[in-house]
Amino acid sequence: MRRNTLNYLVDFATLLAILVMVATGLVIRFVLPPGTGGGRGGRGFVLWGLGRHDWGDVHFWASVVLGVLLVVHVALHWSWVCTVSYRLLRGAEAAGSPSPAKRNAYGVAFLVILIVIFGGFTWYAGTTVREVASSEDVEEHVRPIDSDHLQDERGRDRGGGHSLVQGSMTLAEVEAATGVPVAILKSELGLPENVADGERLGRLGRQYDFDMDEVRDIVTKHRSRPAR
Repeated sequence: MRRNTLNYLVDFATLLAILVMVATGLVIRFVLPPGTGGGRGGRGFVLWGLGRHDWGDVHFWASVVLGVLLVVHVALHWSWVCTVSYRLLRGAEAAGSPSPAKRNAYGVAFLVILIVIFGGFTWYAGTTVREVASSEDVEEHVRPIDSDHLQDERGRDRGGGHSLVQGSMTLAEVEAATGVPVAILKSELGLPENVADGERLGRLGRQYDFDMDEVRDIVTKHRSRPAR
């Protein structure tokens, strides 16, 4: 295959990946905004059979494809990248043509700088992330629950019980509101024993593929059993 044809195909595929990322980003932001739920077995709105989380997966994998194509693009233009990197890093001193070894060294240095920047950003984001209650954690819209309605003097709810369960609640909060032990919830939902009691249902549901209706059914089943 001719070099020009290969460059054209790579650039065209890169353009397609960018367009997919833009299109899915618009869907996630405007068509299926936070709170619409859907996808991965959950209830909510869907577009062409895919919910918000499904479109998020498409967006992610499009970015992965784009990253791979960019690496291929750099490989096809390695000499140019090295030469420009040499001139950028050396500035006004970059007179004349450098030797191939020096030129490659500056190209590698430029790539290392990019890797450090992206790796540092990922590391910093991982160390500063924190959990907050938001509408994205809730699988469906429900009315707020006040503390008086949530629990009576025995720590049980006064309402129907299972209807109080929502994605923004933690496993421990479900136990406090319904009286169903966390151990039973983990066993019925197929969660590992080392999952923290403070994990929210919405996040766990996306990770372990269950929805809030399944949790409510479990709560209803075990609340209906007479205490021994």
